[in-house]
Amino acid sequence: MEVNSIVEGFFKSSANNPDKTAIIWGDEKVSYAEVSDNILKVAGFLDKEGVSKGDRVVFYGAKSPLFLYTYLAIHLVNAIAVPVDVKLPDNRLADLISKTEPLIVLHPKDIEHPFKQAPFGKNLLDVQPLKNFKFPEKETIADILFTTGTTGNSKGVKLTHENILAGAENSNIFIGNNSSDTEIIPLPLHHAFGLRRLRTNMLLGATVVLVDGFVRPNLFFDAIENYGANGICMVPAGFSIVKKLMKGTYIKHFKKLKYIEFGSSPMENSEKEDLAGVLPNTRICMHYGLTEVAANIFIEFHDSRLKLNALGKPSPNTFVGIIDESGAMLPEKEVGEIVVKGGVQTPGYWKTPELTNDSFINGWFKTGDLGYADEEGYIFLSGRKDDVINVGGKKVFPGEIEMIINQHDLVKDSACISVKESGSITGESIKAFIVSVNKEEFDVKELVTFLRGKLEPYKIPGDITFISRIPRTSSGKKQRDKLK
Repeated sequence: MEVNSIVEGFFKSSANNPDKTAIIWGDEKVSYAEVSDNILKVAGFLDKEGVSKGDRVVFYGAKSPLFLYTYLAIHLVNAIAVPVDVKLPDNRLADLISKTEPLIVLHPKDIEHPFKQAPFGKNLLDVQPLKNFKFPEKETIADILFTTGTTGNSKGVKLTHENILAGAENSNIFIGNNSSDTEIIPLPLHHAFGLRRLRTNMLLGATVVLVDGFVRPNLFFDAIENYGANGICMVPAGFSIVKKLMKGTYIKHFKKLKYIEFGSSPMENSEKEDLAGVLPNTRICMHYGLTEVAANIFIEFHDSRLKLNALGKPSPNTFVGIIDESGAMLPEKEVGEIVVKGGVQTPGYWKTPELTNDSFINGWFKTGDLGYADEEGYIFLSGRKDDVINVGGKKVFPGEIEMIINQHDLVKDSACISVKESGSITGESIKAFIVSVNKEEFDVKELVTFLRGKLEPYKIPGDITFISRIPRTSSGKKQRDKLK
């Protein structure tokens, strides 16, 4: 199906199968025809308010069918969608509104700002539907998504209709989605991963079951048993909640799934192996990606059983390289910065030209992550460029140390950072923050002995501090900067 945007693809799917269920939300089922009608009503509201090509529309990112109506209606009037986290503090929301200068804000809260505002609710549907419209062109900006950021500094990522279409199409090719699928989406829709899965299914003409988070996994099982759901998207932290709440009972339900897509944060190799073992016939996929370059690397746990410590291989229609500081491509096994090129590649950041310029080199997008490629084309992650610790001229990647620390029986979680040491020969030393299963029984000397058998001496932390939890973003990424 040749289309230039997700919204155009949706309307074609709707025309082909209007009576099919598009969204299931609680007890509510909404057909493709009903979604189309509601998109046109919200588009009519926006048109009445004067929203036109290039205008920004900031809207409440609450998970519901109204989110989809609003999101695609914004695209239909050729405006730019800016979905916002429902948990965003007032000061952050005000800052985001100030940065994007929207023509209108659709939000239940009254935040002080100079822009037009309307409630985000049924009022958006109480208007005459838009009659005349033109689908957007590929190269125009569709979305501005603000990243969660491991440092707490959010950036407004511009995504074109081509970018979001490429992300959906590439995912479909790798995972093997089709219009007969019914996917459970427990992820927030304002975030890149959950939003991509929503777009992907609507482009195909598939069905989505919206579930509010991971704390009620019985809703997943109901969707599988009652609605024939055969796919789900998850983050590792969410899957851990499901396992904790349901023990091994989740397996009999998940065995009925055709596919699972994981993403947003790493997963322990042992957990990948266990999952592949208990779900032998389910296609278990995991992506590596950023908001700026969607899911640009994929791995499937069964196909790559011997390479589960890798990120995977470049996703369809995407190019991934490893470069040195000068931008030159590095040979196999040499660590450098991971760069990406393809239809998923952002044109840059909203109103920050210097950041945009710094993020590209020779047409490649610089991810800020370090890694290497092996002889089979698998990409391996070494760590964040900003997180690298320099111990006496030797580069140390925190993730490597954390992976070993987490193997200790009394360690629940850990994070390592660099500590500047004035007058020290090494210049920097390593400090480990540990969340212990049982702090009273923990023997730091025994941990050091444990690490000596698995790490080079210069990689062993010189300082260990116990902490109640490791700070993470909403998608599960460690915020080491907060520990500093």
